[in-house]
Formats: sequence, C-alpha cells, structure tokens
Amino acid sequence: MPSRTIVHFEIPATDTERLSRFYTEVFGWKFTKAPVPEMDYWLISTGPQGESVGGGMYRKMGADDRPRNFVAVEKIDDAIRTFQVAGGRQVVPKMQVPGMGWSFIGADPEGNLIALWEPLTPMPERRPATRRTGPARRARPRRATGSRPGPKAANARRRRR
Repeated sequence: MPSRTIVHFEIPATDTERLSRFYTEVFGWKFTKAPVPEMDYWLISTGPQGESVGGGMYRKMGADDRPRNFVAVEKIDDAIRTFQVAGGRQVVPKMQVPGMGWSFIGADPEGNLIALWEPLTPMPERRPATRRTGPARRARPRRATGSRPGPKAANARRRRR
C-alpha cells in the first residue's frame, strides 16, 4: 500500500482571535480569514508554500471538537471503506467542499480524529525544503556550441535506447 501524506490540519477554537494570537506568538504562523459563508474559518500558513503543511482554524461547533489531520487519498470512497474495515468509525460523513474536493472525518480504533481528503485536482508533490542563496538556475544548463556532452549525458542516452 502506498504511503499517504498529511496535507492539512484543523484546530477548533472557542475564541479564534485569542488562539490565532497564541499560535502567531509561539510559532510565527499567519492567519487569514477565509471567505466561507456562515462559518468563522481562518486559513493557517505555517511556512513557505510547497514546503510546509497549511491548516485551518474554526469556531468550535461542539464540545467534542478536537484537532484533526487530513490525509490525501486518490479515491475517497475506497479510502472510507478501507478505513472502516480496518476498525475506524465515521464521525462526519463524506461531504463536498465546493470547488475544492471531498472530505470524510472518522475516528481511529482509539478515538483519535483523522480526516480523509480527495482534492478535485491532484495535489502537487511536495518537495523537500531547500535553501537558495543566489538567482534561480535554469532547469537544464546550456552547452556551448561545439562542446561535447560529458559522461553523464552519454550514459543517459545509452539507457534510453
């Protein structure tokens, strides 16, 4: 079975203003009010896009609301079946997030919340964080006219044949 990645997290809060100040002060996270109708929802940026996991914070809707992680899946219906056969139980049924994808929230056999997420479009692969110290480089360096390719290029051509 392929490994699945956590792609989003959510933190419930009774006081979203106070909790966003806390996480900003402690971790330097940035919060942006999301245009979600009828819901007090904030997007959380934990670092550079593509190098960190983003999240959300919302006003608690019930006493049992707890933080949860969202795991990317390719086919949510298949993932829900696998989750339940393995001993997980449904907490919030599959629901559409308009314009974004599908989610399902369940509890593992010990009661920890975990969510499944199928985006409408495939999620880009995450690249490990890298430091750049100069101008961006071209993907393929240009060869000088008339120069011969090095041994790596010759070996690559042989492998393609």
